[in-house]
Amino acid sequence: MGGMRIFGFRAHGGPEVLELLDVPAPTPGPGQVLIDVLATSVNPGDLRTREGTNGWEVRFPMAFGREAAGRVVGTGELVFGAAASGHGTFGEQALLDAASVTPVPAGMDVRHAACLPVAWGTAYDALDMLDLSAGSQLLVLGAGGGVGTAITTLATARGLEVIGVASDAKKELVESLGARHVPKGQWAGEHPAAVFDLVGGDTLREAAVLVPGARLVSVADKPLVEKLGGSAVPRRRTREVFEQVARQARVHVSAYYPLERAAEAVAAVEDGHATGKVVVTLD
Repeated sequence: MGGMRIFGFRAHGGPEVLELLDVPAPTPGPGQVLIDVLATSVNPGDLRTREGTNGWEVRFPMAFGREAAGRVVGTGELVFGAAASGHGTFGEQALLDAASVTPVPAGMDVRHAACLPVAWGTAYDALDMLDLSAGSQLLVLGAGGGVGTAITTLATARGLEVIGVASDAKKELVESLGARHVPKGQWAGEHPAAVFDLVGGDTLREAAVLVPGARLVSVADKPLVEKLGGSAVPRRRTREVFEQVARQARVHVSAYYPLERAAEAVAAVEDGHATGKVVVTLD
C-alpha cells in the first residue's frame, strides 16, 4: 500500500490541529469508491467535525472535508460525491459513499462539481422538505455563503420569492441570484412562508417568531431549531438527487487554493465572511 498526503487532523480541536500529513492510501471497502481527488471544498459543518461537535464519524488521522470531485481509480471516470462515513476528502485520494457517486455532467467545471454534495444538496433537500408553492416568500438568513447562494438560486428557479439576509458587501451577489437583499437584523415587518437559517444562535431565535415551527429550518444550529419547534434538513446523499442538483446548479466560487494552502481556505470560511464557495484543488 502506498502513501498519500492529506490536510487533516489527529485529534479534535480548533484550527491548530489541522496539518498536512502523510498517511497510507485508502482501500475501498463495501459501498465505497476510491477517487484521485481533483477538487474539494470547505463547508461550515467541516469545522464542527474537526471540533467533534456534530456527531460525524471520525477515524484518526482524518482528512478535513466531506465532498469531492475526481477520477475513479481504475476506470478514470470523472465523478463527484459525498465522503464515505468516517473519511474526509482533503487529500490526494478519497473514499466516497458509492450511493452518492455521480458523473460530472459534460461541460461542468470539475471544481464546481466538488461543491454540489453538501451546499447544493442541502439546499435541494430543504426545498423539497418545505414544499412551498410558487409565489411563496422564503427568508434566507446568511444568503451570501455557500448554502445561501445555493438555496437562493434553487428557490428562485422554483418560483419562490427569496428575501436574502446578508451583509451589505454581499448585496450585489444576493440580488444577482434573484433575491431581494435585506441587511442583517433588518427583517422586522417581513412575513415569509418559511425561514431557512444558516447563522444560528440569536439570529435564529429572533427570526423564529416570523413563522410557525414547521416552517423554521436550520442547518447551522440543530439543537436550537429543534427547541424552537423547527427542524434540521434530512439529507438524501444519492446519485438520483445529485443528478437533479447538477442540472440546476450555478456555483459561485470566491477563491481557489492548492492543498498546500488549505489552512487559508479553512480560515476563509471559519471567519464567517466567505462569499459563495471556497475550493481546494489538487493537480
